[in-house]
Amino acid sequence: MESLIFIVFLMRSSVDRVFDTLRIQAGGMEMTAGAFLNVAVLGLAALMILMRSRSIFARPGSAFPSLIWLPYLLVAGVSIAWSSDRASGIRAFLVLLTYAGFFVIPFLVRAPARHSAHLLKAIIYSSIVPATVGLLELVFFLDPSGRAKSTFIHPNVFAFYLMVVLGVICFLLSSSTVQFTPTVRKLMVLYSALLVGLLIMTQTRAAWAGAFLIFVTYAIFVNRRYLFVFALLPLLIFIPAVGDRLADLDRGTAYTGAMESKADAINSFAWRNLMWDSAFKDVADAPVFGKGLASFAPNSLKFFPLADANQEYYRGGIGAHSAYVQAFYETGVVGLFCYLMIYLSLFFHILRHFKIDPRGSIILTSTIAAYMMANYSDNIFDYGSLNWYFWGFLGTVFAKWAQQRSESSILSPRFVYRYDVSGLRAPGRGLYG
Repeated sequence: MESLIFIVFLMRSSVDRVFDTLRIQAGGMEMTAGAFLNVAVLGLAALMILMRSRSIFARPGSAFPSLIWLPYLLVAGVSIAWSSDRASGIRAFLVLLTYAGFFVIPFLVRAPARHSAHLLKAIIYSSIVPATVGLLELVFFLDPSGRAKSTFIHPNVFAFYLMVVLGVICFLLSSSTVQFTPTVRKLMVLYSALLVGLLIMTQTRAAWAGAFLIFVTYAIFVNRRYLFVFALLPLLIFIPAVGDRLADLDRGTAYTGAMESKADAINSFAWRNLMWDSAFKDVADAPVFGKGLASFAPNSLKFFPLADANQEYYRGGIGAHSAYVQAFYETGVVGLFCYLMIYLSLFFHILRHFKIDPRGSIILTSTIAAYMMANYSDNIFDYGSLNWYFWGFLGTVFAKWAQQRSESSILSPRFVYRYDVSGLRAPGRGLYG
């Protein structure tokens, strides 16, 4: 089973566009091939729980991975009952279950896999194909928009995926519990520079901000030799992909009430604010439990003044472009609170393990904060592959920490265990590489 999970982590980033192309009609609904992979992953997680439940739930803190998502999943699941699109609500709920599943799965793998944290290696390996395709795209077949999207269906998904991969690399360059070997560390620094270049070419400003947060945290708390790089950041303004995207924020900052010419156009942030204001007014009659899971998109055709069902972009509705707004609109104050509690629980457990892995804890905190920033301005709930890697990353780290905490409680403080695995190693207690 561990091998299957490793393969899924390895391949998922390379098949987004393939899955989106392979659409299947089933029961009067159109589904992508990714829906069947979602079901397979849920089945695998359920099988692992059934087979290993006795040993899993005997471990200290074993309830944490399953309980962290439970309140939000309960609210989201119940809200399907009053959703305007129940079929989409069921699909959205199953997708949410996969996100929770990828957080839980690392706790279900056998002890050697938890100890080596080999899924972190799979996440980094998974970026090789998208990085290669991204480079080829820039040279030979760049989209007319000028934004790189590689193997993903949208540049934003590629951008946030790169942000998470960079977070994993920074974690492994910082952690004292699992880290790169010295040779691989040098290679990863160079590889990170390549990924940053691709991230810039996605032209996704929120991902730029998230990656900046991760890097500045790494430079300040882990390796201050890299602080000089930030002095060079103003030079990025001379890159058209950067300068043009930043300049867009100064244009079209207010909605005039009409969109009849280019002069009426508003920038993406003003467009989001207009949509969010419209959504808040529409959900004012159901603030406690919201309008139901997956109701935002179809309802946007009614409450959003710019939505036009005759235009291809708005056909079927438009996403909230904010996970927080979407959670509030679809599941109300209760659902939004439960969703935010997921992150509060993560920060609390990082604090619990801070002494075990101080520098790794700091980088993991910055990666979660970067992801939360992305939640503010994008359709994060809809980015399946991104969420699989993000929540798999967190689950792998927490499972490793939980195992080390358990071992340290029964082993002598002087005991040092070293385990080398193809570029990654799990050093002993308090040992930094």
